[in-house]
Amino acid sequence: MANIVVFAAHNDDHALAMGGTIAKHYRRGDPVTTLIGSFGELSHPHLKPEVIRKLRVREAQRADRAYGGDGRVIFLGLREFKFEEDFHRKGFAKSLAKRLRELKPDKIYVPAPNDTHPDHKAIGALVLDLVDDNRIRADVYAYYVYPNLRQVKAPRLVVDVSDTYRRKLAALRAFRSQISLFSYLITNNIVFLYALLRNGLAGFLRGVRFAETFHKIR
Repeated sequence: MANIVVFAAHNDDHALAMGGTIAKHYRRGDPVTTLIGSFGELSHPHLKPEVIRKLRVREAQRADRAYGGDGRVIFLGLREFKFEEDFHRKGFAKSLAKRLRELKPDKIYVPAPNDTHPDHKAIGALVLDLVDDNRIRADVYAYYVYPNLRQVKAPRLVVDVSDTYRRKLAALRAFRSQISLFSYLITNNIVFLYALLRNGLAGFLRGVRFAETFHKIR
């Protein structure tokens, strides 16, 4: 059994990039702690911030239960596009480092520090610095949410998620506010389809139905 910590910038990022792997960890009996950077209030500017916060939290909880978890998800409350500024506010990084040490992770998953979305990139780089500065002994794996032709040069980990892919799809269906005709009509739906095609291609190259790919950066 391994202690797993998953970081994501927004509530659906990890579902898109590694939902099958999370479900696999739960199936093995691994404790999984998910920490999400932002509530994602800017995704629906026509709604009051408190409304979208509650909605995004409920979606993340439903997705975690779909993986096989108990629905406990931690939101860090960082402001979109201001992750670095908020991360370095008084006491935040110290508090997060303490929480990480208490969790005693064996594996940490983060968005790739060179992902093309600024928030994905920011939280990946910030968590990596936190791990290094506090000498947290854990394997750190990077995942991509958005397409990126210049991926980090690091050993690759390919996880066969064929047996948990239905759980990933069930988790993705929890994010109704993100995958719909009325929310980011083009961008979000393309990212959704890209994730499915990427998993199918990775699986084909591996000789299985579906696979998720990571880069070991620590």
